[in-house]
Amino acid sequence: MSHQLMAQGVKALSYHITPPFYSQVSKRSSVFHFGYPEEIVATYLDPEVFESDPFPDHVMAVGHAVTWQQAVVDQKLTEKHLEFLKKAKKLGFLDGIAVPLFGPNSRNSYFSMNFERNMTVDDEAIIAPLVGIAQSCHRRICAIINQSSDEEPPLSERESQVLYWISRGKSNSDMAIILDISQATVDSYIRRLFKKLQVNDRISAVIVGLSNSLIKLM
Repeated sequence: MSHQLMAQGVKALSYHITPPFYSQVSKRSSVFHFGYPEEIVATYLDPEVFESDPFPDHVMAVGHAVTWQQAVVDQKLTEKHLEFLKKAKKLGFLDGIAVPLFGPNSRNSYFSMNFERNMTVDDEAIIAPLVGIAQSCHRRICAIINQSSDEEPPLSERESQVLYWISRGKSNSDMAIILDISQATVDSYIRRLFKKLQVNDRISAVIVGLSNSLIKLM
């Protein structure tokens, strides 16, 4: 999904994985991110900052995609919301698209696309197809979660470490340096990991890991 969206001008994105009926900024939510610098991710995942994000729950209540700027205008902001927006502005955030994604059994998620520029009415033509891609991928993720076994797949300590660093967006070469092993060894661990989790790609591995409490992104 990320590659398809990046090809259309999206600079960074985030996706909340939240149990049914919970707030999208609750402690039960986990966040998958792509394209953001680590320092921004660390700031956002600070619970005090994360829980004051004014966009996710507002957009879920509205029920359709809106720009970040419009979401600010359309709601009554609390002091914590205003502090969040102040920090976001200081970090260089301009505007983007906030999207509610709907799945079976009330498994709904918040999705956000950062274009690193102000959005205009001329962007409407490209936004709809991007939202369609995100919605399609969300349904696929819901299917993966529903198919996950109730039993945690038995992972070795090293496989668990590899899964964690995959969830943080690290490449195989990055993991080789972090774990002080060869890249070939990392490749071998990833193949074994995918086989145990019964997946074929990194995003699916992260989703299965999250649904089985093998990793936590917050």
